Amino acid sequence: MVLNLIGLFGGFLVSSIIDSTLGEFSEWAVVGAALVIATLESFSNFFYYVTNQRRGLLRKNYSLIRILYTLNFFKIGVIYGLVVDAFKLGS
Repeated sequence: MVLNLIGLFGGFLVSSIIDSTLGEFSEWAVVGAALVIATLESFSNFFYYVTNQRRGLLRKNYSLIRILYTLNFFKIGVIYGLVVDAFKLGS
């Protein structure tokens, strides 16, 4: 539970850092946004493949489960932070 919150708030912090740095380099903003989205989508694909297809592997290795779920909460924090920053910029 605590690791999930750390992952969520860590992702929120990283999204703020990403948003600030991409704003400074306006020429690379589109490329940076594409890389961020591609990375998040690749991790989502990997996470759901492992959790749905490889359940036998995960039942034996509890630490791997915790790491995957913490990284998933990190991903959710990044997405949430980017959406919040978009709303701040839009208003």
